Amino acid sequence: MNVCMMVANPILYDGRVIRHAKTLVEAGHRVTVIGVIGPNDSDGELPSDTPFAVRRLRRQRRGLLPQAIWATTALRQRIAQKLVSALPDSVLGQLAAIADLAVATSAVELTALTIGTSYDVFHGNDLNTLPAVAWAAQLHGTPYLYDAHEFYIEESPTLTQTEKRARQLCEQRLSQRAFAVLTVNDLLADELMQRHQIARPVVVRNVPPRFQTTDPLELPVGPTGTLRLLYHGTHIGLRQPGTDDVLRAMARLRNDVQLHLTLRGQISHLEQRELTARVRELGLMGRVETAPPVPGPTALLQAAVDQHEEVGLAFHPPLSGNFRLATSSKVYEYQVAGLAVCATDVPGNHVILDDQAGVFYPFGDDEKLAAVLKELAQDRPRLQRLRHNAHQRGRTEFAWESERQRLLAVYDALSKRVERRA
Repeated sequence: MNVCMMVANPILYDGRVIRHAKTLVEAGHRVTVIGVIGPNDSDGELPSDTPFAVRRLRRQRRGLLPQAIWATTALRQRIAQKLVSALPDSVLGQLAAIADLAVATSAVELTALTIGTSYDVFHGNDLNTLPAVAWAAQLHGTPYLYDAHEFYIEESPTLTQTEKRARQLCEQRLSQRAFAVLTVNDLLADELMQRHQIARPVVVRNVPPRFQTTDPLELPVGPTGTLRLLYHGTHIGLRQPGTDDVLRAMARLRNDVQLHLTLRGQISHLEQRELTARVRELGLMGRVETAPPVPGPTALLQAAVDQHEEVGLAFHPPLSGNFRLATSSKVYEYQVAGLAVCATDVPGNHVILDDQAGVFYPFGDDEKLAAVLKELAQDRPRLQRLRHNAHQRGRTEFAWESERQRLLAVYDALSKRVERRA
């Protein structure tokens, strides 16, 4: 089949989308991934040996015309949000595209990029591409899939009631029309099934490919009273929930243990200045560094190994339904790389982590976090056991080589439908 996947980011660092696209190509499908480079996103190209085609909608505000187009798009979304707020459900049910436009800024432009090419199926990643794949599928007379990476109706505590309403209306209607819905864990699958009255979504966990690295039990235990911490994300800095937790915890311990923190991801110049000022204020100069993101499914894992990282940090503040239910891919990646995990105490983390491979702390409680980190730094044999258990899971349960079959089963069923229609 000729597959068109969409994602509302530049693709470069989206391990799930890249992994799915490569898997489908290996299974004999042709794949084109359409992404979006937003006004504040870093540009760049995927490796030359990328086996799928890439197209991108560029939203950088460079020049008068791009700025005008972006302003028009934002205005379109703002008008749609006001209509969602004002109109009753009975009217919105007849004018469904209004809710779609309120949710997906680039839906019109992404749909337009599919014109002129014949696709057999559209695969939308995240709610902000769902309207585009639904419209494109209708335009081409083909089915579509919806891959919900998170719980978008309650994605953030800052969402207004209008935004939540638009997301509910859009996701429910278009999920019900999809050939299948995919998601990343059982908690989200159950929530989406109940909320939208759909068949239970197929769970395809967001795990990386199997990664060969030395079992931590074979590594030196390391000096007592030291600990190397890693946090990675699409964006880093003080504006990411949880960053200040670990900085305050490190400040509590600066005279007791030697901690080093690497923050890996994109960070603006302004956010870098804010972070540096906070690090200096807490007396942590020389103990915190930032590092750029690395592309590719195993490059991050290799970087963690090369830098001798020991504990991966996963911050999920229990401030919205999404933070409570979603599972971050970084929790898998840390374990696959042989890192113990220090995670916030929310259900989405407990789905794939227990006290055999990691530790938990209450979000916002830097005193408890400091105690957890101090214990790991002082009890190096325990840290080594946690890392060993994480490493073992990465070689078995959390390996993409076994998880991929769930994705391919959906596409096998879809291929049969396409063949019958042909």
